[in-house]
Amino acid sequence: MIRPLRFTTTSSPTLPFCRSLAPPRPPPPTPHAGGRRVLGCLAAASSTPAPMDHLGQQMPMRRDLFPHIEPYDSGFLKVSGVHTIYYEQSGNTHGHPVVFLHGGPGAGTSPGNRRFFDPEFFRIVLFDQVFGGSWGSTLALAYSQSHPDKVTGIVLRGIFLIRKKELDWFYEGGAAAIFPDAWEPFRDFIPEDERNCFIAAYCKRLTSSDASVQAFARIENHYFINKGFLPSDSHLLDNVDKIRHIKAFIVQGRYDVCCPMMSAWDLHKAWPEAEFKVVPDAGHSANEVGVAAELVSANEKLKNMLKK
Repeated sequence: MIRPLRFTTTSSPTLPFCRSLAPPRPPPPTPHAGGRRVLGCLAAASSTPAPMDHLGQQMPMRRDLFPHIEPYDSGFLKVSGVHTIYYEQSGNTHGHPVVFLHGGPGAGTSPGNRRFFDPEFFRIVLFDQVFGGSWGSTLALAYSQSHPDKVTGIVLRGIFLIRKKELDWFYEGGAAAIFPDAWEPFRDFIPEDERNCFIAAYCKRLTSSDASVQAFARIENHYFINKGFLPSDSHLLDNVDKIRHIKAFIVQGRYDVCCPMMSAWDLHKAWPEAEFKVVPDAGHSANEVGVAAELVSANEKLKNMLKK
């Protein structure tokens, strides 16, 4: 379910009061790493040793999704004078916090997002941020580079670095080589004399005073026309040194048309310390079988690392 961004002018506390929706789980002996948290925005990798059983044999790493659970807390978080966003918490109330960053921007969270994480170990935080998964990978990189002391691990999927060549691929005709049937109606809606920049042309229409030409895509277009509000085209790659010490996993579907593999490959080359996994038969969705398996595997590896 997608929850829309709420607009309000009423006053409320910066942090909402919690309300219990289900009995909290008893806390396991979980380290909290000085208040730091794991950033989870869909991803995975390989090579972290699997845990050992009582005979000293390696146990297989879990790769299937966890059962459905319900949140024990949810509400709306006031983030500015006019904006509130939906949030929820599930899993272990005293567990290691993991923040799930969805795609979009503006796509919203869904109950299935909770299933990537072990609810006995993690305090699972989902919120409907306006910018973020594919886009979640952008947000996770930007946040961790600004606050490297607040992050203990990062799991990334469908890498998007908001560079010009990535926007050109998706919106200026690159992906048309694979989806000409979808591209041509998108192209033909714009008059020929405005086709030098489709992002700008659609921005003009999405911000029109005529409601009939507006759409939900206004949120996404707003970030694209402003280049993600980052200072340079290569900002996220240029600042990898700030997070090189953080344990990270990168997963990429080989046939991802939304966020093609070139971006994941560039990030991998800039950050070889991060574990890198290409799912050979997958595209963009986190719910594809191979991608979902790698996400669970990566989160299990982080869990085992945090237990030490």
